[in-house]
Amino acid sequence: MSAYASAACRHLQDARLLFDNRRWDNVGYLAGYVGECAAKAVIELASIRVPLHVDRMSRNILTLAADISLAARRYPLDLDPHMDTLRTHWNPGIRYSRTGSISEITATSIFVAAESVFRRSVQGLVLDGYLERVPQ
Repeated sequence: MSAYASAACRHLQDARLLFDNRRWDNVGYLAGYVGECAAKAVIELASIRVPLHVDRMSRNILTLAADISLAARRYPLDLDPHMDTLRTHWNPGIRYSRTGSISEITATSIFVAAESVFRRSVQGLVLDGYLERVPQ
């Protein structure tokens, strides 16, 4: 089972708890890792390791994975506008930001994008039989 898929699931569950409790700074921070780990689970199908955070992950890396692996091609994250949202609004440096720096609107945008990327990738990997189940 993919460690990336497992991490994406764990981060999504925690980001959802934070979202429900209106903890916008931490929602924004943790949800970015949901999208990053989910994308890396797809890239992993092409036997590529990407040491980049999602804000530095270009469409080219996702396209390359799809070109190398028919399996990865089933999850066209390079064309997903939600990946663009994550690349634009998230970076790992958010963890150092002053409390209140991330608005509800921005946190919601990052969270919605991360959920979408998770559904398109990790849940797709389960439905297609690449993962036995959604990791807990």
